[in-house]
Amino acid sequence: MSSEAIPSVVIMTSTNPIRLDAVLLALPARTKIEVLRASAARAAEISGSDPLTVFRALADREKLGSTGVGSGVALPHAAVDGLVEPVALFARLEKPVDWEAIDEQPVDLVVVVLSPTTGGEGAPNPLARSARLLRSAEVRRRLVTCRAAEQVLEIFAGGV
Repeated sequence: MSSEAIPSVVIMTSTNPIRLDAVLLALPARTKIEVLRASAARAAEISGSDPLTVFRALADREKLGSTGVGSGVALPHAAVDGLVEPVALFARLEKPVDWEAIDEQPVDLVVVVLSPTTGGEGAPNPLARSARLLRSAEVRRRLVTCRAAEQVLEIFAGGV
C-alpha cells in the first residue's frame, strides 16, 4: 500500500482533539475490510502498535455487530493493548461501501476509535463525542463537502 493510500488520522485527546495532518478526505477503499485494514495500519504507525493486533481488534468487534450507525456513518471501535491514550481516525471514503449499517445504507464517513485496554477513566470519550457530533445532518453534510483538512478540524472542534 502506498503512503497515499494510507488514511490520515485524527488523534483525539483532551489537549489536542484533532491534528491537522490527521485527516483523510478520500480513502480509496472498496470494502469495510479494506477500510479497517488501512485504518489499523495508520493507527499502528502513529501509536507504535502492531497493525495486525489493531486490525484483529477492530474485526473482532465488527463480528459482534455492525458499527454502521446509519445516515452514511460508521463508528468502528475497539480496545487495543498497549495504547496509552485513545486514537480516533477520520476517513471520508471516495465511494460509499456496504457496512451492513442499521439503516442498510452504504457508509462514506468513518470514525475509527481505539482505546487503551487499561486506564483512561475520566478521560474524554472520543467515541461518544463523535457519535453525538455525527448525529447532526448538518455536520455530516459539511464533512461530505469539505475540501480541506482545516475544515474537518473546525467541524470536529466546534460541531455545527
